[in-house]
Amino acid sequence: MDVGPLEIGLIVVAIVLIFGVGKLGQIGGALGKSIREFRRERDRTDDLPQASTIGSNGQVAVIQSEARPATGKSCPKCGSQVSENAKFCMGCGSKL
Repeated sequence: MDVGPLEIGLIVVAIVLIFGVGKLGQIGGALGKSIREFRRERDRTDDLPQASTIGSNGQVAVIQSEARPATGKSCPKCGSQVSENAKFCMGCGSKL
């Protein structure tokens, strides 16, 4: 399935009609900010040490240790430990 210039134009027109011209900048900024924050948190959790074990059935299981933040800040909804500068809980996803 190829997406040509006509299809892209129709998608842009539909977005402008739905959100309006004034909101497009705010939506783009919020989307970019969300993507940056998600990547920052994902990269931080990718740096955690991992250990692999071989189970009785011969399959390899990867065990990832949990990050322990230096502070005692916790999520008000689920109680998970979160880092001091986190804006979202990694346990339940709620906004902090």
